[in-house]
Amino acid sequence: MTLDGFDRAILRIVQKDNQVTHADIGKDIGLSASAVRRRLKILRDNDVIIRDVSLVRPESLGVRLIVTLSFGDESLAVYDAFDALILETPEILQGYHVAGSNDYVLIVHGSSLEWYEEWGKQIFMSNPAV
Repeated sequence: MTLDGFDRAILRIVQKDNQVTHADIGKDIGLSASAVRRRLKILRDNDVIIRDVSLVRPESLGVRLIVTLSFGDESLAVYDAFDALILETPEILQGYHVAGSNDYVLIVHGSSLEWYEEWGKQIFMSNPAV
């Protein structure tokens, strides 16, 4: 497909913001809204535009952390109690009992590192086994 100046102008606009209306694009480049719509359809049909996406601000999704824990007292009762804690704590997405210097590896999701500081104190530091 050969792109003309209008096609290139449309592409420049939608690459910055694909939510701009056809009418606004048309005003900017001197075409009608229906002409912009037709050209965008042709660009998509010919795989010039392969996907329309939304970029998400990473910090709006929170943080995902890998946390390792060690227990001072290792017993079946301690492990069972911690396994129960994992199951009832929605912020802990995954928990693995591991061998070596650490006893558990956890995948935790929360709103921020500041959140984790407070949450970790409540969940982990208040646990005498940790």
